[in-house]
Amino acid sequence: MRTLWLLFWLPPIAAATPLLRNEGIATTAQGAVSYREVHWQRSGDEGTQRWVQYLCPDGRPFARKQVPASAQPAARGYQLQDQRSGQAAQVSIADGRVWIDWKEDAAAPRRNGSVALPADAVVDAGFDAAVRQHWQALMRGEPLSLPFLVPSRQRFYPVKVLHQGAVRWQGIAAQSIAVRLDAWYGSMAPRLSLIYADSDRRLLQFQGTSNLRDSRGNYPVVTVRFNAPASPRSLEQWQQAWSQPLVASCSVTRE
Repeated sequence: MRTLWLLFWLPPIAAATPLLRNEGIATTAQGAVSYREVHWQRSGDEGTQRWVQYLCPDGRPFARKQVPASAQPAARGYQLQDQRSGQAAQVSIADGRVWIDWKEDAAAPRRNGSVALPADAVVDAGFDAAVRQHWQALMRGEPLSLPFLVPSRQRFYPVKVLHQGAVRWQGIAAQSIAVRLDAWYGSMAPRLSLIYADSDRRLLQFQGTSNLRDSRGNYPVVTVRFNAPASPRSLEQWQQAWSQPLVASCSVTRE
């Protein structure tokens, strides 16, 4: 069964296709490493197919996510499996609607439903693409209001996005973006802080509520830093990383 499950998660990729890999380190307010995010994508295009691995501090994967290619990178479906908590999600978009299959944790029942897809909708990590899509407006100081999907509640909530100003991040010229959410995965959240590089508008830092539950069943506040831009990797490197089985014993945050 484990072999069949891994094959389900291994999508077909042409043997000669290079992939891009990027890694973020998530830390707590005390500076302890919570987890690592390893992002893989087919190319540098905004709507390209993507995969994300969530790793324990010791490097073992405990969760993974698939994001299909889409002409609407800000609003596209995804599949998520967290072996540690049992959280699982499958979100798909078709015919102007969002279809949601959500399981909060291993003990929770599955919840299924659908909602209409609003204009300028943002789904999951599509928020990153939305910031770049509206970059010029943000730099002019225009506030944005975007509908953000909270799958656990099976509805969209308004998100306010504001440009905070220019900053230096580890010697890199960058821009600070503030985000206020009315809700985030079932709980009120503080203001999120995002930092983007001036040169290529890539995300350098995310500070706010994680989308993964910790060992206490909470969604912890973390800072995720992407210290280097994405770099090319071979198909074999991706296959080796992606085929690793998920572990169930890793906590997202340290006790």
